[in-house]
Amino acid sequence: MQNLAIVLLAVWLILAGLASLLNIRLPYLDLALPLLAVAAGVLLLVEGRRAKLGGRAAITLLAIYLVVSGALSLFAIHIPAEGLLTGALAIASGVLLLLKR
Repeated sequence: MQNLAIVLLAVWLILAGLASLLNIRLPYLDLALPLLAVAAGVLLLVEGRRAKLGGRAAITLLAIYLVVSGALSLFAIHIPAEGLLTGALAIASGVLLLLKR
């Protein structure tokens, strides 16, 4: 299941990057990206608990970031300091992933 989580994460990263860089707007991209993010995040959380992955804090923060950012987009939820929350989660998980290496 970890491989599936990594594949979903990779697809999400590639699609999100291409959409942003090339300013691509496809009919279902606004639905597909949040769904991929939530699915990858949930699978990473489930696998992290079962396999006790190394760098567990980094993977957990990454998973939480994916679920939160995906759910906010998917359900059009707007909370105060949304950018601060997702930005802090992204930075923290990135730093911990780099320190793990």
